[in-house]
Amino acid sequence: MPSPSKTSQGSRIRGLLMVVGLLFSVLILRLFYLQIATFKDYARESDENRIAQKRIKAPRGLVVARNGEVLARNRASYTIFLIPSTAENDKKAVSALQEAIGGRRITYNRNWRSPRLKRDVDFRTVSIVEERLRADWPLGIEIEPQRAYPYKTLAAHVLGYVGELHEKELKKYQEQAYVANDFVGKTGVEKVFEETLHGQDGVRYIEVDARGRTRKEFPEREQPVQPGNDLRLTIDMEVQQAAERALPDSMAGSVVALDPQTGAVLALASKPAFDPNVFVSFQEQKKRRKLLQDENKPLLNRAISGTYPPGSTMKMLAAVAALEAGITDTLSTFEACAGSLAVGNVVFRCFKRDGHGELNLVQAIEASCNIYFQHLAQILTIETWRDYASRFGFGHKSRINLDPVEETGLLPSRRYYQEKEGWAQGHLMNLVIGQGAMLATPIQMARYVAALANGGYLVTPYVSGKAHPRQPIEGISPSTFEITKIAMLRVVYGQHGTGPKVRLQGIQVAGKTGTAQVPNRSNDDAWFVAFAPYEQPEIAVAVVVEGGGGGGSVAGPIARQTMEAYFGIEASAARGRKPTDSELALSPIEP
Repeated sequence: MPSPSKTSQGSRIRGLLMVVGLLFSVLILRLFYLQIATFKDYARESDENRIAQKRIKAPRGLVVARNGEVLARNRASYTIFLIPSTAENDKKAVSALQEAIGGRRITYNRNWRSPRLKRDVDFRTVSIVEERLRADWPLGIEIEPQRAYPYKTLAAHVLGYVGELHEKELKKYQEQAYVANDFVGKTGVEKVFEETLHGQDGVRYIEVDARGRTRKEFPEREQPVQPGNDLRLTIDMEVQQAAERALPDSMAGSVVALDPQTGAVLALASKPAFDPNVFVSFQEQKKRRKLLQDENKPLLNRAISGTYPPGSTMKMLAAVAALEAGITDTLSTFEACAGSLAVGNVVFRCFKRDGHGELNLVQAIEASCNIYFQHLAQILTIETWRDYASRFGFGHKSRINLDPVEETGLLPSRRYYQEKEGWAQGHLMNLVIGQGAMLATPIQMARYVAALANGGYLVTPYVSGKAHPRQPIEGISPSTFEITKIAMLRVVYGQHGTGPKVRLQGIQVAGKTGTAQVPNRSNDDAWFVAFAPYEQPEIAVAVVVEGGGGGGSVAGPIARQTMEAYFGIEASAARGRKPTDSELALSPIEP
C-alpha cells in the first residue's frame, strides 16, 4: 500500500497539472479569438494606423456663355497638407513649416482628414517643403483645382463667387459629403447651381510610417474623382461686353437685356463691379476687405437688388390702364400743356418749360409730356393704375434664378399713403409719371418692356436651363398693345420723340426715355427701355444710370450699343428699315 505521504504528493501534482492545463486552454482560446475570430477587425485597425486616406479634390464644372465662351474654369494651385500622426508630431511639423516660410501662425484642426495648412502657395514655398521639410515631417504637397474667372469683372454679378466652407456652415451641406474648407458657391450661379457644379471627391490610400511619412501608394484601391457638370448660361458674351463697356465707370447703373419671347437673359450688367477671383485667392485678403467695405457697394447686384423710381418709362402703363378703363382714346386731348399745371396749392411742371401744346395720348408718350398724364391721373383711380401695374409684374419678384434673392420694389397703394402721410390725388399724379414712392428694379423694367413687345405675355427671366411658360396678361386688348407700341416707335423716330439717339441702321427700335428725380441725389437717374426689331422683337432692354441726368442723352446710347452688339453690323443692315411717316401715323382708335 502506498504511504499517505506519497498519496498526498500525487494529488498535488494532479491539481497542478489541471491548473496548468486550464491556463493553457484559456491561452489557446484567447489566441483563437485574436487570430481567428477577430482577425479582420484587428487587421482593419492595423491598416488604419499605417494606411492614410487622402481626399482628391474634384474640379468644379465649367460655366460657359450661350456660345461656349468659358466664364468660370479651374486652375492648378499648390496646397501644403498635413498627414496626421501623433498630436505632438503634428504640432512640431506645423511649427517647422511656420518657421521655414516665415508666415503667419498656421491654424488647423486635427479632426480634419489631411488638414490643409497653406493653400494657393507659390513655387518657392513648395520648394522649401520638398527640399527641407518633407523628409523629416509628415507634410505633403498636392495640386488642387482652384476656381478662376478669366474675364475678371465681366458678368461678375451673374457668376457670383466661391468661398471656403466654414465649420458652422457644415450642417447645411452634410448630406452632400462636404468637409470644412471645401469651396462652395456663395452668390450668383455658383451658389444657385452648386449641386450641378460641385463634383464628387476621390480618395487615395497611402502607407505611412510612424512619423506620418509616405512610404507606399495603393492605386488599385483609389476611388476616382467625379468632376462637376458644366453649366451653360443664356448670356450672350457680345451683348454682355457691350453693355458693360457702355455703362460709365464713374457712375453706378445697370443694364438688363432679355429675349422678350422666352425670358432668357442675354445680358445682366451692374456697375460698379468686382473681380470674383479676389474671393478665391488666399493672397487677396486686403482686396476682399476693401470690396466688403466699399461705400459704392460693388457687390450689390443692381439689376435685381437695386430699386429706383422709374420715371417716364411708366407712361406706357398709365396709357394701358386709361385705354382699358375707357377714360381716353387716341383722339381725346386735355387742356394744352403750357409747361405747368396747378392743382390746389401744388404746381406740377413739365420738363419743357414753355409746354407741348395740345396733345393726344400717342403724342404725349412721344414727347414725354408730364402735364398730359397728370390731367389723366385726375380721372384715373389709383386702384385701377395699381391693378395694371401689378399685372405687369411690379411689386412682385420676377423669380429669376439668381442669388442674392431679388428685391420686390415698391408698388404703393392708397392705404400705403394713408398710413404714411395721408392720401392726396397728387400722389397718383406723380405715380403715373414714375415718381413718388414707387420703386422698381431693372429686371422688373426689362420684364415690363418685354411684355409690351411680345403683345401681353409676362416672361420669367432665367440665366440657365429651360424657359418657363409665359403668363398671359389678362384684360388687355391687342389694340391697346398696338397703340402703345406705335407710341414707343414714335419716341425713337417721331418729330418730337425724346429717343432719337437709340436709332439703329436698318432696324426699327421702339423705346421710351425716363428721367427720375431721387431724394438726396444731386442729379436725376437716367432711364431708357426699348425693344427691337419692332415687328418681331428679339431683344428687350432696360437701362438705368444713377445720377445720369437725361434718359435720352445718357441711358439711350447705352441701350443702342447693347442692341448693336446683339444684332451685329451685318445683321442690322439686313433686318429692317426706318419706319415711314405713314407707319408712324396712328389711325384713330376709340374705345
